[in-house]
Amino acid sequence: MLLIRFAVKSLIFILIFLTINPLLTSLATDYFSTELKQDVELDYRAYIYALDAARPALSNEQWLALLKRISEQSNLTVKTISTPASEQTQTILVENVHDGNLQAVTAKIQGNELIQFSAFRVKDNVETILFFIQYGLPLGLILFLFLLHTLWLQYRLFRLELASKLIAKGQLSGRADTGLFAIGRVNETFNHMAEKLERLFAQQRHMIRAISHELKTPIFRLQLKLELLDKSSNNEKLIYELFEECDELDTLVHEILEYSKVEQFSSSLNFTEINLSNSLQNYAKSIEKYCNHPIILDVQQSIFARVDNAGIKRVIHNLVVNADKYAVEQIHVSLLRQGRRLLLTVEDDGIGIAKGKRELVFQPFYTVDESRTGKRHGVGLGLAIVKEILSSHDANVKISKSQFGGACLTIDLSSCFVE
Repeated sequence: MLLIRFAVKSLIFILIFLTINPLLTSLATDYFSTELKQDVELDYRAYIYALDAARPALSNEQWLALLKRISEQSNLTVKTISTPASEQTQTILVENVHDGNLQAVTAKIQGNELIQFSAFRVKDNVETILFFIQYGLPLGLILFLFLLHTLWLQYRLFRLELASKLIAKGQLSGRADTGLFAIGRVNETFNHMAEKLERLFAQQRHMIRAISHELKTPIFRLQLKLELLDKSSNNEKLIYELFEECDELDTLVHEILEYSKVEQFSSSLNFTEINLSNSLQNYAKSIEKYCNHPIILDVQQSIFARVDNAGIKRVIHNLVVNADKYAVEQIHVSLLRQGRRLLLTVEDDGIGIAKGKRELVFQPFYTVDESRTGKRHGVGLGLAIVKEILSSHDANVKISKSQFGGACLTIDLSSCFVE
């Protein structure tokens, strides 16, 4: 199909060239012929008028010497004609001076003396100019049309790229143009794919929410029945363990519901300019009372960023809660500006995360609890939610080893920084 389109476009360009070339050739030849004849005729007349005015004051010897000097020092050969070619000799005769053939011009001086000029020897390469007009201009015009076609195609691809970026950011309602800016059937195929993705994701979200809500009822019933059981010494430990399992199931259902909202949440972010320093300090104080370890802040003052306030709070909440699960004594939160870079870090003094598992922890339901504390904490959705929210801010998060011994999660918010 591509070869056929290329062949058709090549044929169109060849037809344009074959159509334009004869037209430009004719126009160029006519132009040069007319203009050059007029220019040369004026040049000849200037010589003839000057010689006609000078002749009465010169003797025959001086006259011949003047004609000889003109012939030697100019691009004209001038000589006298003893016998008139015709009694009706014109003052000047100019014909076909644009071609390579030498032509003679005869003039009458003082009404009775004839002199003959050879044709001007044109120094400029007229053939090159004609060749350029005949072939260079048509090819240049074709290249110009090809460039316009390429730029137009590039612009349509740019419009298609904008639609794909909207979908990549979670706005599944984004569609490509199907009118003037469409690229063949590509845009229609793209829209069909986007509609199918939107429908599949909507079905997936509805299914996850329906299942999660349905699970809440039996979990609640199970917790209620456990409350009614006889907590004697024989089964108290078992009941306590069952309560823990129910709490874990309840947490799992809650996190699944929250994660299912991430896409919808990311597509409706409200970006505003906030004082991130004050917001971080205030939120850290409010969340510290729910943590098992103190939060040590290192925040530079008056740092502004353009972010979604609720989204950033959710990121800070998840990171601090995650650090609190594995910290031994304290949690460190810092917000620092390094030139045009804005870095938010959350660190703990726990065991840390092995290098081979640092990228895996951002995957949904992936946990590395066994490698850190030997027991399970959470369901592995907190950092996945963080990753999704940060991607909507064009920000990224990396994990490294903390200076305090545990894990250090560094968020690069440079794209959101406001000077």
